[in-house]
Amino acid sequence: MSVLVLAASLLWTGCGKAEKKPVAAKPAEAPAVDISTLQEFLRYPGAKATERIQISTDDSKGTAWTLVSDDPRAKVEDWYRASCEKAGWVKDPECNKVGMLELVNNDRTETIKMMVCEKDGKSYISITHGLK
Repeated sequence: MSVLVLAASLLWTGCGKAEKKPVAAKPAEAPAVDISTLQEFLRYPGAKATERIQISTDDSKGTAWTLVSDDPRAKVEDWYRASCEKAGWVKDPECNKVGMLELVNNDRTETIKMMVCEKDGKSYISITHGLK
């Protein structure tokens, strides 16, 4: 009987106690992408910037951004066309790439190339702003 009591007490002490496990640390949130040099008329309302890359070529320099929005592609594209037109930018007559919005400023010293792709219910906005 004493063996039974001993066995029961050993089992009893382990029952109902949660084993302490270390709590996994939450992954650090990625730092915010700097959009301070992205002109206001290119900042789609509610979109989150996910990437910013500096670009330099032999004849120009610029910046490329990627933004993500929950809005459908057509709505995003319509907003950009209207916003760029209101800001005085025009479609670049020398460029005609399918699916890409290519714009120039009045003195042709700046260009904007933009594409919007839809994936998994989100619109991914790629903007490249170049300076000559």
